[in-house]
Amino acid sequence: MADHQHCCSSHSHCDDSSTTNDNDTNLSSSPQQISSNDVHKRFTSNDIEHINDESQTVSQLFDIAWSNQNDLQSPSADTTTDEYSSKLLHTIRLLESLEKRLNSLELFSDNEHIDEVSTTNLRYLLLNAYLAWSYQTKRSKPSQRLINVQHACDYYSNFLTMTKNYGLHKFSIPKAPSNDDCGKIEQLSSRDVDMMKMAQDRASKIQGHLKRREEEESMRAFEEAMKHDATDEEAKRSFYISKIRWWINTAMDDLVYLHDELRVLLQRQALEPNAEEESRRRPGPPQSSRPLKPLVITRDMLQSKVFGTGYPSASTMTIDEFYESLARRGLAPTPEQSKAMAAGPKFPTANEMEKEEVAKETHMERDDPNMISYLRSKDDYIDDHHRGEGNRHNRS
Repeated sequence: MADHQHCCSSHSHCDDSSTTNDNDTNLSSSPQQISSNDVHKRFTSNDIEHINDESQTVSQLFDIAWSNQNDLQSPSADTTTDEYSSKLLHTIRLLESLEKRLNSLELFSDNEHIDEVSTTNLRYLLLNAYLAWSYQTKRSKPSQRLINVQHACDYYSNFLTMTKNYGLHKFSIPKAPSNDDCGKIEQLSSRDVDMMKMAQDRASKIQGHLKRREEEESMRAFEEAMKHDATDEEAKRSFYISKIRWWINTAMDDLVYLHDELRVLLQRQALEPNAEEESRRRPGPPQSSRPLKPLVITRDMLQSKVFGTGYPSASTMTIDEFYESLARRGLAPTPEQSKAMAAGPKFPTANEMEKEEVAKETHMERDDPNMISYLRSKDDYIDDHHRGEGNRHNRS
């Protein structure tokens, strides 16, 4: 196998070719060996130059990519800064260069088992997962986002396919949506929504997320322990396989969200040409033959029009005439009605009350049937409704 031919000493895992292998052996025996920290400093200062530098081994460059990936995925990392975006871009370039060099080495094969892969080469299986995560996290313009999402889906699919060939999982790899799948916009009916299934999916996702967080913390602690003692080959191999399985679960979850986002982006891309054609066909506003005059509104102009001699309106009637016109239209009381309202209610005088009593007695003496009927109905009402009766609800 090519991977066993390119294995190096305890620190380096793989080289680019047999010639590079001899050079790395000489570098490891030389007292002027370039350390991983020195490579990291040189890479951050001029990444393009050192990515293409053949003097750096794949192992050294992957150490830098591994360290950058841990820093980018750290919970304390501020993803909104320019430094984070620059580091993410440098990591993508480094990983893409490593992808070309690893493909030329042909370390992995579809017809071998995971036990046949050396421990030093196991971690290179994570290259596609790192690239997929980097493109998924990369900030970009809306026009560039579609390309980044497609790259992320492709790298995740390659990673899952490679790990499935090695027997690390048996998941069914979902296919990315195409333009034909997103041609028609499906309308979701309320009958198609299964709330119980949605609640179960949400609970399972939360449980899976918490489990991955615990696994991530344990792997981080184990990685810190490996920095002090890297002699246990079996423990290192178990750590790499655990890391790969963790990324398998992450890739399966992220692919669901990436496919949803890709479907939306493809639908928007299909709608944009139609919108452009409609805007071209739509006639523009009719051009006026008369040029428009600029409208200038200033405080001085308004004051001169209202308070100055150039007030544009002149009075046509007095206030009394205005109220008389309202009274004629029934919108205001007449002067007589206003006086009556100002005088208040008119109560009957003693003379008027006496006249009313005399008229009542006269009707009774004449046996006026209307008056007799009125008095009898009044007596009946008094008999049926005693004084002070009123509404006695909730009263003792």
